[in-house]
Amino acid sequence: MEVLDAPPIDEIALGDPRFFVRPDVDAAFARLRAESPVHRTRDLGQPQGPDFWSITRYDDVRAASRDHATFTNAPNMVIEDYERSGNSILHLDPPEHTRLRLIVNKGFTPRMVERMTDDVRARTVDLVEAIAAEDGCELVGAFASVLPLQVICGLLGVPASDEPWLLDCLVRVFGASDPDTSLPIGERIRVMEELGAYAHELGRRRLDEPRDDLTTILVHAEVDDDGGRHRLEPGDYARFFSTLAAAGSETSRNAITHGVWLLDQHPGERRRLLDDPERLFPTAVEEIVRYASPVMHMRRNVARDTVLAGQSLERGERVVLWYRAANHDETVFDDPERFDVGRTPNEHVGYGAGGPHFCLGAHLARLEIRIALEELYRRFPTLAVAAPPQRVAMRQINGIKRLPVTWSSG
Repeated sequence: MEVLDAPPIDEIALGDPRFFVRPDVDAAFARLRAESPVHRTRDLGQPQGPDFWSITRYDDVRAASRDHATFTNAPNMVIEDYERSGNSILHLDPPEHTRLRLIVNKGFTPRMVERMTDDVRARTVDLVEAIAAEDGCELVGAFASVLPLQVICGLLGVPASDEPWLLDCLVRVFGASDPDTSLPIGERIRVMEELGAYAHELGRRRLDEPRDDLTTILVHAEVDDDGGRHRLEPGDYARFFSTLAAAGSETSRNAITHGVWLLDQHPGERRRLLDDPERLFPTAVEEIVRYASPVMHMRRNVARDTVLAGQSLERGERVVLWYRAANHDETVFDDPERFDVGRTPNEHVGYGAGGPHFCLGAHLARLEIRIALEELYRRFPTLAVAAPPQRVAMRQINGIKRLPVTWSSG
């Protein structure tokens, strides 16, 4: 893929959601790594708010991720400052974060995920066959957004009849910075309240009628703290539910879509992959996540004065860990702008850079991405992208909202 020239540093607007639909984003990150690796960035999403520091080198992103005493998730883990009721697990730090994570972690261990393989493949095959009657589709709406949501809904015990409504809610809430899906703040809060009410009702039913699902685990689990052992409060469970539903669908959806786009743009790598699928699909999944970095950043908050890469940071300042930039760091990855389905080693930070907030759903995401691409290309060996992707104007998610694809009949 062509390597574009980087824009001048004063034109690199990482605080503007619209910047991320440009084709030279990775070139911009390369310039920042070389010239200003801890870069003061104007927050165009909040013109009246303070600036933030952009961290773009791999080693610095990893160091900050692991030092949770200096770089905290609280009070927010996205760039925006906003008021909310209660705390999601994403906004907490150890030891509170650790207590809550231990509850849900049992549903995402490698062993538990491996048990889901047949279910994920069966759902994937059903979706592939559902679109096979035509000679093409819009991949995001017909397949890539549906599969991960079906899987996470199955885990949570959400009825299939409720899945379309849930997906619509998630798009409207978590795609809020894109012009096509943006909502007034009042409407966004209303949708989040609807999600919370739905989760609360589902949890209430599982208290009375336990089933073999993650919702049952959450509502019956007990948390240890200084006051003894107690169950999650309804509000805590509702926030857990929304977090899992969003995280469980967002990353995989975009990784699947980026995977199809990248393989289309690199036909030699596609042939290489499909000629040796058993060996190369696992490494291809890792390379897709590295190259595309579906989650582009997480925010941290400076809890005490410190120095990072020679730059003094003061208590209370915001820092943004740019995973997408770290995943293209030329000091770590050989020829990082080359898409290589067999890249080894590939210690990317696409699921986080270690520390207490590493993505607990990483094993499940890998399974979904691999099976989705295996079944798509098995059923449609002539699969081709019909038009360039329409990208989402967001700062956190490297999202594709539309990708039309075609294939030959039969």
